[in-house]
Amino acid sequence: MSVSASVATIDRQTVTALFSSFGSALDAHHDARDRVIKASRDITAASKKIIFALQRVKYVDAEIQRDDPNKAGIKLDSKIAGDIGGLERKITDAFGAVKDDLQGAGAWRYQRQISGAIQEYIEALLFREYLMDRWILSHKEVQKLVGHEFLVTYSDYILGLLDTTGELMRFAITNLYDVTASGVVQVSAIAKQICQLLRTLRIGFSALRVNSSSHTSSTEFVKKLNTLYNSVDKVEKAVYSLTVRGSELPEGWIPGDDDDGRI
Repeated sequence: MSVSASVATIDRQTVTALFSSFGSALDAHHDARDRVIKASRDITAASKKIIFALQRVKYVDAEIQRDDPNKAGIKLDSKIAGDIGGLERKITDAFGAVKDDLQGAGAWRYQRQISGAIQEYIEALLFREYLMDRWILSHKEVQKLVGHEFLVTYSDYILGLLDTTGELMRFAITNLYDVTASGVVQVSAIAKQICQLLRTLRIGFSALRVNSSSHTSSTEFVKKLNTLYNSVDKVEKAVYSLTVRGSELPEGWIPGDDDDGRI
C-alpha cells in the first residue's frame, strides 16, 4: 500500500469517526429536547390544575382573623389541599426527570422549551402564596421554591407575575361581596386588597418603556401588560359599583346567578 493510499484510509476513518460523534451528539440533543418538552407539558398541565383548584376556594368559607380582617388567611379544605399536594408532587417529579438536561449550557439551550412551564408554575406559586398569606413572592423566593438547580430568569418571573394578575382579578370578582351579620352587602376585604395590589402593580409597570418590536419576549411582555391593565379596570369597576351603589340595594339583597355580576 502506498503512502498516499494509507493516508487516505486514515483520513476516511477519522472523518467517519468524527461524523459518528456528531451524530451521537445530535441524537443526545434531540432526546434531551424531547424530554424537556414532555416535562414542560406535564408541569404546565399540573400548574393549571393547581390554579383551578385555588379558584374553587370561596372567601365566605375562609378562616378569617377577626382581630385583623385585612390579614385574613384562607384555609384550604382537605380535598383541595390534597389535590394541590398531589399536583405539586407531579411537578417535582417532572422537574426531576430533566434535572440533568437543564444543567450548565443546557439551562440556556433548552430555556425556550421549559420557559412556558416555569412561567405557569410561577403563576401557581404566586397565586397560592397571595391567597394564603397576602404576599407576592420575590424572584429570589420563587427560585428557592423551584430549586436552585433550575434556571428561573427574571423574564420568566415578570411574565408569570403578569399572568397572576388575571387569576387575582377572577378571584376578586368571584368573591366580590361579603354579607354582614345584619344582612348588609359590602365589598369583601379580599376584593379590596386585590384591587389595591393590582393598582400598585399597574403604577410600577407603567414606569417601564419597552420597544415591542425589538424582541420576542418584549412583545410578550407588552401583551401580558395589557392583561394587567384590563384586570385592574375590571376589579375597579366592580368594587366601585358595589361601593357607590350599595346603599341603593334593598335590605337582604344578594347577587344571584341571573344578575350576571351586575349591580
